[in-house]
Amino acid sequence: MALKVGILFNLPAKPRWGEEIDYLAEEEILDQVNAVQDALTKLGLHYQLFPLKDDIEEIIRALKVYRPDVIVNLAEGFMGKSSLEMHVPSVLEILRIPYTGSTPLTLGLCQDKGLAKAVLKANGIPTPKYQVMEKNESPRGLRFPLIVKPLREDASIGISRRSFVKNIAGLEKQVKYINDVYNQPALVEEYISGREFNVSILGNEEPIVLPISEIIFEFEEEPKIADYAAKWLRDSDEYSRTKSLCPAELSNDLRDRVVETALKAYRALGCRDYARIDMRLQDETGIIYVLEVNPNPDLSPEAGFARSLRAAKIPFEKFIERIIYFALSRADKRPH
Repeated sequence: MALKVGILFNLPAKPRWGEEIDYLAEEEILDQVNAVQDALTKLGLHYQLFPLKDDIEEIIRALKVYRPDVIVNLAEGFMGKSSLEMHVPSVLEILRIPYTGSTPLTLGLCQDKGLAKAVLKANGIPTPKYQVMEKNESPRGLRFPLIVKPLREDASIGISRRSFVKNIAGLEKQVKYINDVYNQPALVEEYISGREFNVSILGNEEPIVLPISEIIFEFEEEPKIADYAAKWLRDSDEYSRTKSLCPAELSNDLRDRVVETALKAYRALGCRDYARIDMRLQDETGIIYVLEVNPNPDLSPEAGFARSLRAAKIPFEKFIERIIYFALSRADKRPH
């Protein structure tokens, strides 16, 4: 009997809060869906799309009718709220449908950047010193310059060159902006000056690190950051001056240290199947800091994970086949 695959994804929706331009990050989900459809066609697999709207009962009914053997989970939120991403695979767990990618717990942990950093810190993995802040709070033991970002957003939403602050006045203004415009606390962390790497990881018991990407910033001045404009606004100066080099040019020693740190972070936060770890090599100390752990990262053709797959000469359809296999293997081990 032919394997039936479902592709579950959230339809692009205007975010509940934030800036108008934040919608651009929502639209990339359709690029991911198209890439996965193309991969499943090449694999000769039957599939059905399950677009998430505002009615969860509708999607549950559709899943019960089609009865997929496995779901490729591309959902990045629900009802325009990225903080609800973790609840989508929770529904699949309850329906006992195998799915690709990380668990609800890992997705929820990594969605809250403060919690994720606390887990990294508890596991002895360097991460920039930080504080979760509301307006009218004072920084405790943090050294300027600082980076201010929303606590619970991804895709660099809410991050711009204004996020780089050098004094108390700038910090207060940016924390207030995040609190008011994004309706959530701000994550404030010490700015790490140095080379930035994206490390894509594939697998579970013996995960492999794909060719490492380096983000090349063609700015003379700080901050050198992959902000929202650098990722999504193609006509911007930030976009044209932010490039990726994959594979990165690394000494054997540095590559070994980057790989070791990335795998530690992957395991500490319970990532599954695939993820991307963003990190920086501090200029002055040579310490590798984990900035962020991204379970279920963007799979669109222009994104970092697909770039690393190409550098590893792994066809995208083979990657999709592999993560489907991971999900089905877990189902076989599940108690009935």
